[in-house]
Amino acid sequence: MEHHTRLPGYVQGKVGTVEHLHGMHVFPDTHAQGLGEQPQWLYTVVFDGRTLWGAGAEPGLAVSVDAWESYLEPAA
Repeated sequence: MEHHTRLPGYVQGKVGTVEHLHGMHVFPDTHAQGLGEQPQWLYTVVFDGRTLWGAGAEPGLAVSVDAWESYLEPAA
């Protein structure tokens, strides 16, 4: 991304599972830049620890991240 993002770097480009839809909310990235509210869907995405940190991750570890729709890409 060419600007600040609230998506943690350790999940960027990783495959997770959408667990919850929180509805549509003011998108803080554009609102903070004075570009208006530009509402977006907000999701909770769950990542397996091995996806994020490899085989050395604690067994059963899962990490949940709230992510805006524009941060997400379809899984291949």
